[in-house]
Amino acid sequence: MNACGRIFFLVLILTSAALFSALTAEARDLSLLKACEVVMGKEVAGIAKGKLMSPPLGEAQACAYLVEMPDGTVESYRFSIQAPAGIEAMWKSQTAAERGQAVAGLWDQAYVAKQFMASGLSLAAVKRNDLAIEVTGERKDVLLAIATLAISRLR
Repeated sequence: MNACGRIFFLVLILTSAALFSALTAEARDLSLLKACEVVMGKEVAGIAKGKLMSPPLGEAQACAYLVEMPDGTVESYRFSIQAPAGIEAMWKSQTAAERGQAVAGLWDQAYVAKQFMASGLSLAAVKRNDLAIEVTGERKDVLLAIATLAISRLR
């Protein structure tokens, strides 16, 4: 085998090893992530421009926040961390209209849509082969800000 052949063979082996490693990489251990620590209640209240009514409710991978707005109304937001397979399967089963509006810049894929059988909106974002997040609540701008904050901390 000449020098070019040996270099080609070496590149082929290294490329194959890198591809195999990427395809077999395991998603991170979600049990180590605490949603209420990734996005804290005071941050959600600040983003929504309101006052946190009570400590965030939830454990492990889901957290709920109740925010009193200056006009006395109450908005609720929920943030969850989950394996990406569930969100990806849901998207595959939905029509484009059901998936909602694509959101650029939030990991590999993200959509915001009306919640199914509930009021408000849902924003889901997936980092393939790693994790997914979902943020639900009243206002799109707040959902986007919460998702952006969470993603910056979950890198």
